[in-house]
Amino acid sequence: MKSTPYLGNPIVLLTLTIGLILSCQKEDNEISSPEENNPPAEPDSLSATQILQRLRSDYPLMPEEQIAISTDSSTYAQYSRPVTRYRHGILGDQIEAGQLVIVLDGEFYDLTLEDTYVFEDIRPRLADVDLDGVLEIVTIRAHMNNGAGIAIYKVINDQLQEYARVEEIGRANRWLNPVAIADLDQDGTVEIVWIQTPQIGGILKVASFTPGTLSVLDETSLYSNHAIGERNLCLSVLTQEAGQFNFYVPTQNRNQIVGFSWSGSKLEQTSVIDQSVDFSKPLVDQATFSNLIEGEDNCIF
Repeated sequence: MKSTPYLGNPIVLLTLTIGLILSCQKEDNEISSPEENNPPAEPDSLSATQILQRLRSDYPLMPEEQIAISTDSSTYAQYSRPVTRYRHGILGDQIEAGQLVIVLDGEFYDLTLEDTYVFEDIRPRLADVDLDGVLEIVTIRAHMNNGAGIAIYKVINDQLQEYARVEEIGRANRWLNPVAIADLDQDGTVEIVWIQTPQIGGILKVASFTPGTLSVLDETSLYSNHAIGERNLCLSVLTQEAGQFNFYVPTQNRNQIVGFSWSGSKLEQTSVIDQSVDFSKPLVDQATFSNLIEGEDNCIF
């Protein structure tokens, strides 16, 4: 008669345990061998939902929580890290941004300003200013003592860096608001148009882009695209009519809308619309414009 092992015997238990371990190892080796021949696939890139979740959860949000998104969803940009060190309040509160965050082709990049600067803005603008097929980030950046300027950022050598700038106005609590970003005279160089101090004299300026700087080419006065305390930064319109770019802005007294073109050497007035303007509403909703140019979500309202 065959005897049954006594399981309470330590020697028997040790023998069974060793046998079980060897058996499991053999099974594990048999299961894992196909994986050695076929390595697991790389994880999929982040979805739009995952990118938005990370932008909102991994970075301190601004009160507006606005994110610029390119039409092809390759580029995202937002301001982050609220600060109160610059108490101008031109946009309705005294909370400005200390950080810029962008996502380019699924990769996250961020840049934190020195304490002498803030982004005095609501949402970054997306534009291919050097016409290389990759969007740059156009911001309104203000210096504590010298007021606002324009700063353009780009990912260079896998880092978010300043790419070009317009020098600050030169006095604290002075601001500017972009009007248009386009190759207005179609000569292969992008121009940027803005209004400096839209509440005080309203100087309309046009500059051409080169890496490192924006060179002012012409200017004219008494126009405005912003009212103190307003969050509506959408008081300009860009069109293309008969092959010519035109942009429209209100006069500073808000009684007219004036159209301009850029010839390559000077600003030329193309039309005047006699109509009062409500500075709390986008300009595109207040008059009839033909052949509108849609930008990369740059109307900020």
